[in-house]
Amino acid sequence: MLKQRTAEGHSVALVKAIKKNGTTFSCEITSAVFTDEAGIQKSITGITDISQRILDQKNIDIKKEKIVAGNIALAKSTQKKIDIRKDKIVAASIDVAISKQKDIDTKKEKAVAGDIALAKSKQKKIDIRKEKIIAHNIDQAISKQKSIDIKKEKIVANNIELLISAQKNINAKNEKIVADNIALVKSKQKIIDIKKKKAVVDNIIIAKSKQKEIDIKKANVVSSDIKRASIKSHREKINYARTAREQLLAEIEKGFRGIFNSSSDVLFDSDLLANKVMINDAYEKEFGYKKTHTSAEAEDWLNHIHPDDKEVVMHDYLRMLASAATEWKYSFRFLKADNSVVTVLSKGIVLRDYNGKAYRRIGYLVDISKQKVMEERFGQQIRLREKQFDEAMRDAKEAERSDIGKELHDNVNQLLGASRMYLELAKRGGANSQAHLSRSSEYTLMAMEAIRKLTKGLTADFIRDLGLCDTIDSLASDTMEATSIKISCALKSFVEDSVNGKFKLNIYRIVQEHLNNIIKHAHASAVNISLLQNKRSIMLTISDNGIGFDTEKRQKGIGIANIKSRATAYNGMAEFVSREKLGCVLTVRFPLTDEFPDKL
Repeated sequence: MLKQRTAEGHSVALVKAIKKNGTTFSCEITSAVFTDEAGIQKSITGITDISQRILDQKNIDIKKEKIVAGNIALAKSTQKKIDIRKDKIVAASIDVAISKQKDIDTKKEKAVAGDIALAKSKQKKIDIRKEKIIAHNIDQAISKQKSIDIKKEKIVANNIELLISAQKNINAKNEKIVADNIALVKSKQKIIDIKKKKAVVDNIIIAKSKQKEIDIKKANVVSSDIKRASIKSHREKINYARTAREQLLAEIEKGFRGIFNSSSDVLFDSDLLANKVMINDAYEKEFGYKKTHTSAEAEDWLNHIHPDDKEVVMHDYLRMLASAATEWKYSFRFLKADNSVVTVLSKGIVLRDYNGKAYRRIGYLVDISKQKVMEERFGQQIRLREKQFDEAMRDAKEAERSDIGKELHDNVNQLLGASRMYLELAKRGGANSQAHLSRSSEYTLMAMEAIRKLTKGLTADFIRDLGLCDTIDSLASDTMEATSIKISCALKSFVEDSVNGKFKLNIYRIVQEHLNNIIKHAHASAVNISLLQNKRSIMLTISDNGIGFDTEKRQKGIGIANIKSRATAYNGMAEFVSREKLGCVLTVRFPLTDEFPDKL
């Protein structure tokens, strides 16, 4: 607390303290530093027992918790009953469905089981009969087949031997016959294939020859027609294009020369191949050099480049010529005919041939020294406005310090003086000593409350803790408690999380400043404060029904200038609309953009 009080002039802390009887209690320690009339720095420290406040808050919290717990229990009980009813209905429905399905399944199972048992019984009997018949038949068949197989095997063996011998002879004969036939067929097929190939080749050659002759004739005819048409069309196109191009170039050149000679800007046309440059009449007017002819050597005007800049200018110029650039722009110092130095900008387009070689450059030369002077003046104006803003901020701080000094002197000092007076009376004893102590305590508490309100106006932590809207509501409540002004606030559309603490403090200071001006000067009985926010802007409006003022007249105080400066600091605009005896309306609008939250 001592470090904070030394750094900021005041400090507040919540601590546990021990009474004389050994019991502990919660208290709030408030301490502030001030300088008395003799210039001596003094401090005021007060200790307030907040046990009752904490106890009251605790009781409120307990009541709230009980109410919430009761509501939750009631809701849970109601929900439980509803769930039990639903469970019963669902369970009953499920039981009925299961019972019905069970009956159906049982009937189906019995019917199926009966059918299966009957089918199995019948099938079993059939299978047994079949097995017996098949076994008997198999035995008989095996016995008969065995005898037959023995006989067959003997017959087959004999036949096989005969067949093998006969087949062997037949195969040998067949192989010879087949071989002879294959050789004969191959020979005949070969002759046929040779004849076919010759016939096909002859036909193809004849067809190709005929087609070639036809194609050559057609091609000659078509080629002759195309050549004649092409030559005629080409000549016509060349003549037309040449005429159109010449006319277009003539028109362009004529228009260019008209613009070139009538322009108030310095224009040039450089023939890079001939090293010639043509400059219009504005060159003499702008830089003072007399023209003896329309075309001159390029070196004639290049020599007017400032000697210290000529090397770098020519280096970049040659670099541009060697590249494929179609534009060249460069700024350099230039010597006028009266030997004065100006800064010029040379800018032009570069014309190149099909091989990329530059052959012509057309452009302008402009004195940008005046522009630099204007930029310097504009910069001076900006710096002047910044200086005025800093001065306004310093004046605001001085005014704030002055108000704090007045408040401490005129209010807190008087309260503490009264407290000390009653304390001295209590020290003397007597029947009224206890009453004097009570009065001294009351004045001390009043002084502490005044200091608390004063420190509340200096710190920004309350905005972070309470939020901007609640802080403005609190300021309005304190103002209504201390004055007869009725204040209404409309702040619900403002989104606290959309901006940071510095921006919110800036808005609060504007409200604080203007409300203070209304209290001091407006003699108003009603004030309306609204803070509106949409996708495009945040708008603060404060209106009163006071005596108003003439906005055209210069105001003595710095309150209005301070409000406008605070608005400008965040790209906003503050506007006062007021007429004498008709009240005043302050409107401060801050634009919202994508970058806005990052700036705040």
